[in-house]
Amino acid sequence: MEEKRVPWNKGLKGLQQHSEETKKRMSEMRKGKGYGVSGKPPWNKGLKTGPRSQDTKKKISDKLKKEDSSDWKKYRRNCDYLTEQVYMEYNILINPNNYPRTRAGIEGGYQIDHIQSVKECFYLGLSPEYCCRVENLQMLPWRENRLKGC
Repeated sequence: MEEKRVPWNKGLKGLQQHSEETKKRMSEMRKGKGYGVSGKPPWNKGLKTGPRSQDTKKKISDKLKKEDSSDWKKYRRNCDYLTEQVYMEYNILINPNNYPRTRAGIEGGYQIDHIQSVKECFYLGLSPEYCCRVENLQMLPWRENRLKGC
């Protein structure tokens, strides 16, 4: 014969009420901790949250201004175009093993990499033509290329 199992909440109606004594004890336990019902600290306890300092705001703002400037966008677009042109003309030198060119995330795929990064060339004031010369281009597996950019 099978044994009947009784649910843990069998016969209980609605929410259970704690006694006043239990409520008081729970309240004392949590006082000053601000941890809520569980009594455990939140997952982000100790992490910096809240308003940023003026110094941090300025650093972020300056960085965004540099990277989002129209000069940078033009330079990047120009380099993308020139890189493609140089690759089409010199693909035997850049990709002698005929690796498949893909987007990031496709296994076995490779991407064109600038040995001296486009951003570095921009900040150094080098021309897009110099940045995209054959000697500065190589094929890298997409993961390595993404890690290099970090």
